[in-house]
Amino acid sequence: MAGKCQSEAGVPREMEEEQAEFHTLVPEFLKCFLGDHVYPEQMDCQSRERECQLVQDLVSRIMARVHECNVELFTGEAILVGSQAQDLHVRTESSSSDYDFLAPIQYNTNLILMGSLYSKLYTPKGLLPVWDSLKPGVPVYRWGNKVVVDYNKLIMRDLFERKTVDVDLTEEDIKTINDRQLQIWKNSVDPYSVMTELWECVQEALAEEKRNPAPEIRNIRLENTVGITPISPAVQLSAEVDGRAVSIDLVPTIRNKVDMSMDWPQQDLKWLSDWWDREQGTEQRKPTWNIMEIYKTGTDLVAKNSYWRLTFSLAETQLLKDIDADGGCRQKALRVLKQINMEKWVLRYGKVLTSYHLKMVLFWASHLNPETENWAMEQDALGTLLKVLEFSLEKRQLPSFFLASINFFDWHRSEEENSLKNLVLEVLRLEVRLMRCSPERYLQLSYDLAKPQGPGPFIQRARELDEFRRKHQKDFEEFKNLKISFDTSDFREL
Repeated sequence: MAGKCQSEAGVPREMEEEQAEFHTLVPEFLKCFLGDHVYPEQMDCQSRERECQLVQDLVSRIMARVHECNVELFTGEAILVGSQAQDLHVRTESSSSDYDFLAPIQYNTNLILMGSLYSKLYTPKGLLPVWDSLKPGVPVYRWGNKVVVDYNKLIMRDLFERKTVDVDLTEEDIKTINDRQLQIWKNSVDPYSVMTELWECVQEALAEEKRNPAPEIRNIRLENTVGITPISPAVQLSAEVDGRAVSIDLVPTIRNKVDMSMDWPQQDLKWLSDWWDREQGTEQRKPTWNIMEIYKTGTDLVAKNSYWRLTFSLAETQLLKDIDADGGCRQKALRVLKQINMEKWVLRYGKVLTSYHLKMVLFWASHLNPETENWAMEQDALGTLLKVLEFSLEKRQLPSFFLASINFFDWHRSEEENSLKNLVLEVLRLEVRLMRCSPERYLQLSYDLAKPQGPGPFIQRARELDEFRRKHQKDFEEFKNLKISFDTSDFREL
């Protein structure tokens, strides 16, 4: 069963003693850890709800003024997504509370998803054309998580649909093609231009907000002080709300233009067979979530790095509403891993493993291990997550839950950078392996609550981890200095 150290195909074999050690993590200890280290504001519902409401009110005022600044482009809406909307936010003692918002724009042209590209074409662009004459809509392609348009094909399609006799291009046709290309560049929705316009409108909105400040809001400012660059992930704000630091990301969004793939729950998972904790031929139970409700939520497009990219943030929120419907402890276990990653692993090795990656681990673990007994107690849920996380790190495979062809651990960088990244993935695997062996002792060791005692597999694995750390300490420091991290296909914790 998941939640116990077992011998499994594709995962390093565990010893009998480790199975006994795992059960030393009693619910009382984990609850104590949640209370002491997943910080108290997580438990202070009234304070958290007040802060969240104040932030949402602030963003609503800002976006209303943004709408006044550009009525034709911005709807004035702001949709809270990410960990705050999903009740999964954790923070370190010195960090801010992070809030992520979608900022929908006006875009009335229909998009038709034609398929996926597996290599870059010569002509695809990240700009989306605005043509009322294009019926039934603009054909687009998915390239990773980007949505692109093949403009040459689009122009030729439009031209030939108007020709009724021959297909040879005349001088008039060529003139028409050139005119169409100019029209595309003039009228297309450019993600970078939209992000820049949002930044300028937010700057104006903040000037008004500072003239009439809310008493609970202080020191509000733009973090992108000199403007937006093509690689800016969002328009970023910071402020003090009720005396506590908050960070706010606003991302331009095109809503309800691309249907969610109907085959995502039935993806080919043969290569993931080692994650399955059941005998071959055993029927898998269905996860707890309502698939049709997730389909209805759909997917949207966000402006990021000069492309419109698919985001499933609202679908993720809907999925998480049902994920513990059986009374399980999935979200509690995820908060523990997020806190450890934020406080220990990121500081020591750099930001390779993100909160978004850990959320993907939760989705896959829930999909592959839906039985209630895998999640009934905190230690069961944590063990199930750790099993899937260790396997992902070992195989260097962590697919997007909604676009399984995207592997978050497949990093296309230089050979040297890839080598450093693989060392970090390996040391993280050793961390997770040690935690699986005895989560209680691992947490005590990591937070200096107790020193490990006596011989046994936990001590042996702790020594192996320490030796690997010492051997590659310079490599870890070099990797952290690269100041780059994996693409998570979304913003912030996203």
